[in-house]
Amino acid sequence: MALMPSGTITSQLNQIQFAGEFDEFNLRGMLTTIYRLKGQGYDKVDLSFARLTHAKAPQMLPFAIYCRNLLHQGFEVRIELPDDSKLKRLFQNTNWAYLIDPRSYEPSDFHAATNMPACLFTDPSAQFQTVDKAVNLLLATLKITDRKQVEAIEWSVNEIADNVLSHSSSAVGGVMQVTSRLDKNMVEFVIADAGVGIPKTLREAHSYYTSDVHALQEAIKEGVTRNSATNMGNGLFGTFRLAELSGGRFGIYSGRASLKSMGAGRGTHIKDEKIPFSGSVVECSINLGNPELLSEALTFRGKKHSPFSNLDRIDESEKITIKLVDEAMSFGSRIAARPVKSKIVNLLTNTGAKIEIDLEGVTLITSSFADEVFGKVFVELGPLTFMNRVVLLSGSKIVRQLIDRAISQRVAVGLGQDQA
Repeated sequence: MALMPSGTITSQLNQIQFAGEFDEFNLRGMLTTIYRLKGQGYDKVDLSFARLTHAKAPQMLPFAIYCRNLLHQGFEVRIELPDDSKLKRLFQNTNWAYLIDPRSYEPSDFHAATNMPACLFTDPSAQFQTVDKAVNLLLATLKITDRKQVEAIEWSVNEIADNVLSHSSSAVGGVMQVTSRLDKNMVEFVIADAGVGIPKTLREAHSYYTSDVHALQEAIKEGVTRNSATNMGNGLFGTFRLAELSGGRFGIYSGRASLKSMGAGRGTHIKDEKIPFSGSVVECSINLGNPELLSEALTFRGKKHSPFSNLDRIDESEKITIKLVDEAMSFGSRIAARPVKSKIVNLLTNTGAKIEIDLEGVTLITSSFADEVFGKVFVELGPLTFMNRVVLLSGSKIVRQLIDRAISQRVAVGLGQDQA
């Protein structure tokens, strides 16, 4: 039974109104509507999301990069944000509003523990910074017991982002959004571009790909690339394997085809789409629970690939400085402290570096924050490791006293209970 769209699109002149859930059906419908208005000679549209009820990154990111590409061509999409207060904040905090309508909305400065707002990257330097943010999100939120976990994710997002810059011919680059799922120890990411699309790229080099469906079907196989002389062609294949073997999800939407996999044993479904998307979207979720399984997924031509990660750049003589004011949303609760604690523990566990915690700009912290970051880390690592590898920089007398007190109280009670 065919699925029906769960939202409605209505237009009058150059005004568009959307109501309901913005799903993949409505993404394609919206692209068609705007394309038609552009063909009628309009140079801008006013789009109202006032009655929107639901939206997610796999649909919003391709729409956002499509709108950004239209702006590059001289066509403007102006949006009205949802009436629902939570959805309105979502559009602002994730950067969707800014990416779609940068003349009306500012870039997001929202600091979220488990979400990296959508980041635009147009060159290798911006790509490196975006991937670095993604890795930082992992360290701050998930339990990292083996470098293979970070190496696999960093390799995957780097490969897909590099494909955007190297093959897509997207005039506005690509966009990436990353989310971590603490309860499942899982990372989810979406990367989209407004280029020529994966099928067209592959067919330019391999004419035997008879359709977009055929091209996507081949794109997730090992060694498939536009240029085998310069590329191994394992980015999509390796990412697909990481998702499949770990029990995650993987999907591509490009040209007139879409591909979806729900994990090992559930099969891969590819279908023809009547409405094309000229760019490409890669959606992926990877469970980090089994580092060896992730390593197994990155096996190419019978040999396990050992990717290089940010953690591998850190040697035992190096010092990593963590500026506390840049890491925490506030200093008033245990919840705000947990990402900071997670990052410190993951760095100490997976590198031999010393950690410098810069307290400059921190005027006051609560006892619960100090206990979560400093007291618990002291007890978990042990006094010798903590004192040898953790250094406090700057900080007022009262902040340092609160930290000392939190450590003393945590040593007295152990890890069995939280302090107030």
